[in-house]
Amino acid sequence: MNETTFSYDSVNFHKTFSPQDSYITKILELAKENFIGSKEEISEETGIPTGKTSGKVVPHILYTQYMGLTTHTLSKGKYTLELTDLGKTVLENDKYLFEDITRLICHYNICDEEIGAYLWSFIYSRLPLMLDETMSDEAMKKKFNDFFMVKTDLGALRKSYSDDGFFALLDLLDFSDGIRIKSSYYKDERLYVYAYTLFSSWNREYLETQEITADQIIDMKWNKRFGFDEDEMLFAFEQMERKQLIRLNKQLIPYTVIRNADTADVLPHLYELLN
Repeated sequence: MNETTFSYDSVNFHKTFSPQDSYITKILELAKENFIGSKEEISEETGIPTGKTSGKVVPHILYTQYMGLTTHTLSKGKYTLELTDLGKTVLENDKYLFEDITRLICHYNICDEEIGAYLWSFIYSRLPLMLDETMSDEAMKKKFNDFFMVKTDLGALRKSYSDDGFFALLDLLDFSDGIRIKSSYYKDERLYVYAYTLFSSWNREYLETQEITADQIIDMKWNKRFGFDEDEMLFAFEQMERKQLIRLNKQLIPYTVIRNADTADVLPHLYELLN
């Protein structure tokens, strides 16, 4: 969050609409064709509703970008859509976004302070919450509004992690009584998700560095976005080391992680461990 002032529209880009898997799929399909068109033309192609001042087309273009699946440019009212390498992999392996692996990467990216959405990333980058600690609804709203200095609409954020929301089955955030960042455990089938996201954040923060400390990784909020405490984070790293994706130097305090791979090495294996 490099901006010092925030507009209402940049913070509340979602226009009250939470992400819907079917609409994300439609945007991905257009991006595969490098589609160029207005939001009305995108609506005609996909069936995603839109209007002159509102609608779900633009929010879902932005959702797919914040999730790391697409990029877009806007010129003279026309959007040019393109898939990222991650988007190509998702479209090929999980077109309808059924897999937790897909939604977990989307969660990780949308909650990233640099590439994600402001409200989502604020939870992990700025909200002073430890794992499994609850903040009241009133206190949470105040934190958001005080930071952004505009009225924040948290409805879409809440819904995306609640009931049948896009991220609900990940069970990472609880909005039933204020907000709680839930602790979670390592899962074998997600190994390459953990590695891919680690290397992605590493590239953004420490591109020229082959060895970083556990503290630097914690500063990137890598573990927190998965609900990992420091012990669970170390366990995940040990599993990555077994796959020779990284090496650990536990002789140092804090221990360090040495990378043996990059996102391009991991991406083809993303869905490999699913049963």
